[in-house]
Amino acid sequence: MKLTRYLAWIMAATSLMVGAAVAAPGATKQQAIVESIIHSLDYVAVDYPGSVQQGKVISPSEYGEQLEMVDHAVERLHELEGSGVLLSKAQALQQAVHDKQDGNSVAAQCQQVIADLISRFQVIVAPAALPDWRAVSGIFEQQCASCHGAEGRGDGARAAGMEPPPIDFHHRGRQQHRNIYSLYNTITLGVDGTAMAAYPQLTTQQRWALAFYVSQYYASDSERAAGRQLWLDGVGRGEFMSHTQLVQAAPAQVTAQYGEDTAKVLAYLRAEPQTVQGQSPLELSRSKLIASMNEYRAGDSAAAFELALSAYLEGFELVETRLNASAPELRNQIEHEMIAYRNMIKSRLPAATLQMQQDLLLMLLSTATRTLNAERAASPSVNFISALAILLREGLEAILVIAAIISLLIKEGRRDAIRYIHVGWGVALALGVATWYLAERYVVLGGANRELTEGLTALLAAAMLLYVGFWLHNHSHSAQWRKFIHSKVSTSLGAGALSGLALVSFMAVYREMFESILFYQSLWMNAGEQDHKYIIGGIVVAAGLLLALGWMVMRLSVRLPLQSFFRVNMILMFVLAVIFTGKGIVALQETGLVAITQVRFIQIDMLGVYPNLQSLGAQLLITALVLGWAIYQYRHKGRRT
Repeated sequence: MKLTRYLAWIMAATSLMVGAAVAAPGATKQQAIVESIIHSLDYVAVDYPGSVQQGKVISPSEYGEQLEMVDHAVERLHELEGSGVLLSKAQALQQAVHDKQDGNSVAAQCQQVIADLISRFQVIVAPAALPDWRAVSGIFEQQCASCHGAEGRGDGARAAGMEPPPIDFHHRGRQQHRNIYSLYNTITLGVDGTAMAAYPQLTTQQRWALAFYVSQYYASDSERAAGRQLWLDGVGRGEFMSHTQLVQAAPAQVTAQYGEDTAKVLAYLRAEPQTVQGQSPLELSRSKLIASMNEYRAGDSAAAFELALSAYLEGFELVETRLNASAPELRNQIEHEMIAYRNMIKSRLPAATLQMQQDLLLMLLSTATRTLNAERAASPSVNFISALAILLREGLEAILVIAAIISLLIKEGRRDAIRYIHVGWGVALALGVATWYLAERYVVLGGANRELTEGLTALLAAAMLLYVGFWLHNHSHSAQWRKFIHSKVSTSLGAGALSGLALVSFMAVYREMFESILFYQSLWMNAGEQDHKYIIGGIVVAAGLLLALGWMVMRLSVRLPLQSFFRVNMILMFVLAVIFTGKGIVALQETGLVAITQVRFIQIDMLGVYPNLQSLGAQLLITALVLGWAIYQYRHKGRRT
């Protein structure tokens, strides 16, 4: 059966498109300097409040170490290119330490400089996968208990006589300024001048697991229990949206910024980190843009371009629909500036120019994050509208194609052949879900491969819609149709033609299927549990609207006079072909395979109209082809009839 061969071809082509995502670049000398600065400032943040109180030095030896650490951090910042603003903040911190300012204030300044360093220089501050901290109790007993004690109180067998003494992980005065990342950093790098050695022999996951393990000592079971209930009540969901936010949060910082209840939530989430989702899409965009800039400065423009492309495909694109529901201008601006950033990389502009563009993008992404967080807390209707918009946007063309084809079969008296169309879109649904599942579980389906699949499928669908449109036009004249019916009443749509129509319905649905699942997955994970019902409601309403639209198209089409029926459906096929062409070109542009030349023009997503020369040019070419063909047919009308 030809239908089977067609669908097998599509599945084979899809499997070839599934590939590994771009690997993250290795650590650079610059990153090593940044990590060294972070390590020094973390030491100051934790120890300074205990060595200086109310402007008086409590421990001269420890205060001397704080001076040395902060001076070291400022010296090393001079080695980093593009650290002007950070250097100013670090120098202000340095002056605060020299002036013996309040301990909590100095600790807060340290954490701010650390956060800015992490953001600016793309330091990996979260585990690639969640560690099982309960599984490393044996490692703690073997490697740590001899100094820190079996319960982490700093009273191990070797602790006597150590100077400085081992850390007591229950000491709230110190531990309130420590986040999980700082614990991981200490385990990884050790502390110079102390008995705390580095542990490079442990795997990265083991070190992260140990960091989570010792972070438990800060809080009590009752605080964690209270935090769990508060989390279920919705507290902290805007503050702890990703593992990165979780591992960077220090109790004192959280208490000062959000209150004691949120600090209890932090205690609970440290014990149950799987409760928090992974890196948010916008956070991923920020990190990849920063990594892109680092690669560009290092002279690797190809890697910089790939990272910039991934910042859009793997990050921002997944929240576009949600952001568009309330801030369409911001969404359009970010998309426009991301394209401009990639074009700057291709044009090999000076790094300073690219840095200005990146800074603008980071500012816009921060604005988008605040916008989405505010909506998440204040307006459940945003999730409903976003869920509605996703399905309507992705499903509108598909339902029009399927409705038009089914009405054609009904008009021709071939209701028995409608099952071919149902098989086509049914297989598309199943294969879309399967593609997403395989990409989630077994292979990494990068955003570029996803867009490549969508782009090629859209262009192939456009070509077939043009063919169907031409076929409809050839039979739009009554005399021609009567001749066609009399000569081929039983074979007017044979197995080959039906397989082709089924393939069109397959492509119309598969083109957006698994990408829509990714959008819904992102929307679901970013919404609170209390808002999931609004997402489901949006999907149900959108599905109902699409079904109603499809039914209306079929009913109206079937009731049209024969000649009008063919002409209306012919026009619909041509319009959809133009829309698919525009969306297909843009999808290929998002993979980097097709250049983007932006022009001043309107953007209408639903119609596949985008303000760039390539997609508009392709649509104009298709339109000119159809109009030219129609004029030719009209001038030779007499000969055909």
